[in-house]
Amino acid sequence: MNKSTILRTTFFILLIATFAASKDKTPPTYQKGTISGYETRMDTKVHSYGNGNFGSATRHTKVYELKGADLVYQIDDCGSFQSGKFDAGQSVDYRVDGERLYILHDNDKEYKCKIEGTRAVEGAKPDAPAAKQ
Repeated sequence: MNKSTILRTTFFILLIATFAASKDKTPPTYQKGTISGYETRMDTKVHSYGNGNFGSATRHTKVYELKGADLVYQIDDCGSFQSGKFDAGQSVDYRVDGERLYILHDNDKEYKCKIEGTRAVEGAKPDAPAAKQ
């Protein structure tokens, strides 16, 4: 076999392996939550222009509260979600992945939100029973 044939064969095998791996991927699991409301926060960012000059920009940011089964999430930086696409009391499907929360819309698209904080839902039961002393 010449070098060209080996390279083409290797590329073909990698291509097939990529397709096979993508078909085995299970879809994400979503939870039900409710938008509790939002508050507006002022964010200020300072920029350096490199020559000793600085500038700043201030913007209003909506920080939404999403109530899940066990936690209330404070989220922002959600793209179109920030434009007021949801109302207080509205039910949404969401999933959490690390420091991001994804809200499902249009049955196959997601709003990617940054989690600013969490707190326990009042009256939520803990996952594990407390140890007896």
